[in-house]
Amino acid sequence: MTLTCVTVGQIDDLTIPVPGLFKGAEDGTEAYFDYVNSMGGVHGRRIRLDAQDSLFAGGTVATDAANEVKSDFAMVGGFSLLDSSEQPVIDLAHLPDIGFPLSVSLASDPNVYSPLPNADEDEPLGFDQYLEKQFPEAVKHVGIIWENATASTVAAETAFENAMKAVGFHIVYDRGAGPFETSFLSDVLAMKADGVQMFFTQQLPDNYAAEVAQEMQQQNFHPINIEGAAYSDQLLKLGGSAVNGMYIVQPYALFLGQDASTVPQVALFDKWMKIADPNANFEIESIYGWTSAELFVDALKAAGAQPTRASLVAALDKITHFDTDGMIPVSDPAQNVPDNCFLLAQVQDGKIVRVPPTPATGFDCSSNSYLRAPGWAPEVRPASRS
Repeated sequence: MTLTCVTVGQIDDLTIPVPGLFKGAEDGTEAYFDYVNSMGGVHGRRIRLDAQDSLFAGGTVATDAANEVKSDFAMVGGFSLLDSSEQPVIDLAHLPDIGFPLSVSLASDPNVYSPLPNADEDEPLGFDQYLEKQFPEAVKHVGIIWENATASTVAAETAFENAMKAVGFHIVYDRGAGPFETSFLSDVLAMKADGVQMFFTQQLPDNYAAEVAQEMQQQNFHPINIEGAAYSDQLLKLGGSAVNGMYIVQPYALFLGQDASTVPQVALFDKWMKIADPNANFEIESIYGWTSAELFVDALKAAGAQPTRASLVAALDKITHFDTDGMIPVSDPAQNVPDNCFLLAQVQDGKIVRVPPTPATGFDCSSNSYLRAPGWAPEVRPASRS
């Protein structure tokens, strides 16, 4: 850090296993910092992003994290399937890491703060409960394909499926696909043969979701299709008519412009994403980057004119109410408590629109039910960190 600049680090899966896989995280983080810098930065300091490519190698992640501990004030907005490899480094240095962790251990690490906490031992049940009531027969015949890429994705999927089963879902087809697979025809044929009535996945991004939908269409197989990671500016282009009718559930506003008139933060996001990179990836990771950057900036402002890592951590420990001005539901980063709200949308006639039970603005937060691991409690941050 200097009198005029503060540099923060980030590690993303940028080129491997799929080129540009999580480039959105870098774009979203950079966009918010550009917005803040346009107003003079924080306490007169511009914010610079030091983004590194994981190369989908744990050793590279650990090395990048070690370098960022030495040169950067904090880590902000990173997104990697191998983020657990950075944990020993940040723990040793007590480096504040503001982002959306994928690994279970990192999600509950005392040095990590997330704008959207995703503690797998505290799984929200609200949306599953809605589906059980809305589609009581279909939830007894569920098919799932998920990303069997790392221990993190396995743990997340296990928690996700345990929550479904707790509500009454019956999973008749379940397969973890490798990160380099590009076709799912065998899965589609198997699900059709097994009588799957609802296809539900949280882990397939837009290109994979579009491919599955097209292969279902080709086989005249039309289960209720519910996706949790497919929302992007490429989904309709990639999927064409095959994605019509697809449901999309997510914990953030429709940031591709649909909610811009009712959520000013969406309009701000859309504007600065295009300024930061005319070819920016508008995908869910960009929201994680944007919201992580805002959480960091909020804490940096509160950390004082001469901030230290310790004063930044102290400020983060006080942020128990965070919603990015309506971009996401209210969360509690300090205590790492996930919300139980959701937004349900659907592809209708080539457009992605809100559908019930989601209100015209905001999120459905009617449930407060969780599947909690024995002994679960809100996170208490150690007072001795520095």
